Amino acid sequence: MSSGKIIVQLHNFSSVNYCREFVKIALGLGARDIVLSKASGTAATSGVPVAQKLVHSKKANLLYLQDIDDSIELCQPDEVYLFIKQPFSKEIFNPENIAVSYKEGKNILLIFGGSEPGLTKQELDKGISVY
Repeated sequence: MSSGKIIVQLHNFSSVNYCREFVKIALGLGARDIVLSKASGTAATSGVPVAQKLVHSKKANLLYLQDIDDSIELCQPDEVYLFIKQPFSKEIFNPENIAVSYKEGKNILLIFGGSEPGLTKQELDKGISVY
């Protein structure tokens, strides 16, 4: 069976530096598919173009979308994990679960909030919230 795909997403951010560093870390960890959504302020006008350049230089893929619903619709993940602080999450993140799903050929979307507290209650309901 073929391996799945792991997609990382930064959602709801306004900092150019936060956007750039998120993309650098994701690429450094081997991510090939990155989604940015709900950028505002200078992150939308300057951060996303910087991210695009970084992603292009690594021959990876970048989607810039309006919201989480768009990324779920376009990426069609089998599993969605939303990362948030402990009081708001349902369970501890277990990377072994993702490794198993990946080896089974499943596509996995990992979503990180770019502002405090990170993600709204409605957004957390779109997948498994973990800390």
